[in-house]
Amino acid sequence: MNSYSPVYKTLLRKNSDVAHLITHSRHLMHLTQRLRTVLEPELAPHFQVASLHASHLVLATSSAAWATRLRLQASGLAVILSQQLTDFQGVKSIEIKILPARVEKTPPPQARDISPSAAADLTAMADALGDGELSAALKRLASRAQSDDKEESSSSE
Repeated sequence: MNSYSPVYKTLLRKNSDVAHLITHSRHLMHLTQRLRTVLEPELAPHFQVASLHASHLVLATSSAAWATRLRLQASGLAVILSQQLTDFQGVKSIEIKILPARVEKTPPPQARDISPSAAADLTAMADALGDGELSAALKRLASRAQSDDKEESSSSE
């Protein structure tokens, strides 16, 4: 009989790094919730506590516009936090950092193949138009068509 402990129990042991990170993350979330009770309702959802060390509070936001709005109120906010919320007693300075939201890179669009019959239609249209930019563009587009040789070799694989 195997006596393996589940992975999560190993990771969450009292002195593990992961347990420390989770505890710290929960503490920051708690501080963020407390902070939002004193912020204006319009500002509250745009900020989170990034760190709190002694008398220095660091707040994070994803927008320079929100950061500017809060910076205008930062000195008064430090006094309010220190007086009203025990979690923030002793806060004398507030720093606001802008942490842009992560943007997932989208893969470049894949080139689409043009069938030989579509290429023939594009070439016929280009010839009917005569010389000009549109005619040249249609001919360039038609040149991207799969040749019959390529189609046969890919279909036989």
